[in-house]
Amino acid sequence: MSDRTRSLLFQPWSHGTLRLRNRVVMAPMTRRKAAPDGILTDAIVAYYERRAQNDVGLIVSEGISVDSLHAYDTLTVPRLETPGQVEGWRRVVDAVHAAGGAFAPQLWHTGRLAANPIGPSAATMPPRPDGTARPEVRAMEPDDFRQVLEAYRLSARNAIEIGSDALEIHGAHGYLLDSFLSPVNNRRTDEHGGSPENRMRFPLEVVRAIRTEVGPDFPILYRFSQWKVDDYREIKFRGPDELERWVVALREAGVDILHVSTRDLLDPAFETSPDSLAAWSRRLSGLPVVGVGKVSLFRGMDESPPPPEQAVADPEPILAMVEDGEIDLVAVGRALIANPDWVPLVRSGRWRDLVPYSRELLTELR
Repeated sequence: MSDRTRSLLFQPWSHGTLRLRNRVVMAPMTRRKAAPDGILTDAIVAYYERRAQNDVGLIVSEGISVDSLHAYDTLTVPRLETPGQVEGWRRVVDAVHAAGGAFAPQLWHTGRLAANPIGPSAATMPPRPDGTARPEVRAMEPDDFRQVLEAYRLSARNAIEIGSDALEIHGAHGYLLDSFLSPVNNRRTDEHGGSPENRMRFPLEVVRAIRTEVGPDFPILYRFSQWKVDDYREIKFRGPDELERWVVALREAGVDILHVSTRDLLDPAFETSPDSLAAWSRRLSGLPVVGVGKVSLFRGMDESPPPPEQAVADPEPILAMVEDGEIDLVAVGRALIANPDWVPLVRSGRWRDLVPYSRELLTELR
């Protein structure tokens, strides 16, 4: 049992106006447990507060729908529009700050996967996991682009209003912004489709609109991925040159920190190098990077449960990535659902005492 208090992961970190007590980030994890009007419950407030009380440095919220028209996939996804919704998130921010943590809401538009779906192009989506059919996706028209941009602007203003320390834009996993990058999902022939530059246009417009709302110094994180929830095999960036074009464009549009979502943080991004997608993104952009993917877990999101002796994994390889300067921050997802006390357990070398993650834990807010 080793003491890891000297690890860089557990040391203070800052970038611009963002000051964190350590480099541990609570990954955004959709819980769908708000009231049907999008207002947070007391249980959700306490859920975030427990992680902050257990020394998580930066709490990134679950995805918060940016509007009540097309952005959410179920009514119980929280939102940040009405006074009641804003007040609920203000309670979370106050609780996180009282416990010494920092908070960033994640602004989310589910796009093609929404209850009332829109996307870059019309499409028929695969059934939901329970086998029920999804509605047809409607291609966005000029009014939709204007409406979505204004929804992001409003959510950004409200992020400031509740006292957030930063905000994150969800641009990953096949949702609205990510779908514009995919030539499979984006078959437009106008200024938002075709060339890589055109496919990047709308996500970058969202970044610039939010930057205008929050001012030059407020930290903006942007989450992106190779994969999407309806196709784990998708690869949008086939080499360092394609990745560089994207991460440099994000930096120039106003992003401060990249949140690189991978299914396994240790996996090589490209055949030409053992480096991860997060490490490549850091090198090519010059921006700080949050790495995420199977932190202290053996099991992938769609894999069968492991044998008991492999229920949890030593996070040492992840700690080494921080020490070696490959990544700056580590986002912990499913392991933090199972273990609100992940930070003190890992910091003290007691990672074997971690509770294994299981899907059953998604039914509660422990």
